[in-house]
Amino acid sequence: MCRILLLEDNADMQSLLRDLLEWGGHSVVAGRSGKEGLDALHMHHEMPDVIISDVTMPHMDGVAFLQAVRQNPNWQGLPFILMSANPYDERLDADVLAHSNGVLRKPFSLEELDQLLNQL
Repeated sequence: MCRILLLEDNADMQSLLRDLLEWGGHSVVAGRSGKEGLDALHMHHEMPDVIISDVTMPHMDGVAFLQAVRQNPNWQGLPFILMSANPYDERLDADVLAHSNGVLRKPFSLEELDQLLNQL
């Protein structure tokens, strides 16, 4: 399975997703903001195989985090999945979508999550 960096500011949602991903055999490092995500990428010796990030988070949202990841040459190729509860979120423009590997619209099913992970 894969190493996943999961960013979700809602504690209940983060716990649920982490449990489901770990139950599926994945290794998960979790945080609550893009800033925590950057800290995790700097501190861990093993890079994640994929990043799953909520769009709306405090301190640094998922779009700003995606942009920071794509600007770092060491992280440019990391698969990056965004999650959003707002289907009309203006931050998810064509440029952002072009730099991500997909968007999960909340609420999403386990099948949708698995399908997206299997496409990477």
